[in-house]
Amino acid sequence: MTRLLPEVLARFMRTAPFQDPAVARRARTLLGAEERAAFTRLRSLTARRDYLAAHALARATLAEVAGCAVWQLRFRASSLGRPAVVAPRTARRLYFSLSHADGVALCAVAPGLPVGADVETACNIGPDPLSVADHACSSEEQDALRALPPADRARRLVFLWTMKEAVAKGIGLGFYLPLNRITAMGRDSPWRLQSRRLTPDHLATVAVRTRADENVAVRFEEVEVA
Repeated sequence: MTRLLPEVLARFMRTAPFQDPAVARRARTLLGAEERAAFTRLRSLTARRDYLAAHALARATLAEVAGCAVWQLRFRASSLGRPAVVAPRTARRLYFSLSHADGVALCAVAPGLPVGADVETACNIGPDPLSVADHACSSEEQDALRALPPADRARRLVFLWTMKEAVAKGIGLGFYLPLNRITAMGRDSPWRLQSRRLTPDHLATVAVRTRADENVAVRFEEVEVA
């Protein structure tokens, strides 16, 4: 009998409002010292906007789920840079993952379950999907992409990319996992994958680690800047 696990919350938002100086100032007050330093190092205004939105969204969502104030949240990074919540006590069992791409920020929060999330757009694929696939896909997946009509390759590649990035983040390896050395997850994988098109251009995938007899629902929810 399959056991249904607590729901995973995946929130996303458009990042354009963070171009407003007043909105950006309010969001920066939610960040920790290391996040503010990382934000300052970014050169691109677009990168700053998306980074700020994703990290503010993550902190606000974690605080709401944990029932605490944003300023009470404390994090500790692993040796590979993956952050984990260490305070307050009500938030310690929460796993989370954040992502941003081309004007959309995403954060997934899972109670007691390793989770990874990724959002991408075809804008990051470029005019030649097969050249990108060489870095992101296994040889089997590249062969399958070549068999598709050229007009369908970018969309399929974005799906594979988000799926693999979500699993990599859930494992805690992130950019350190060579995506072209693994094939798409099969039935025996411990990772439950749910994808959703957030906008006509943006696709998101959330990966949650469970046992074979467990299932989990992911609730996607769009939020707006207050």
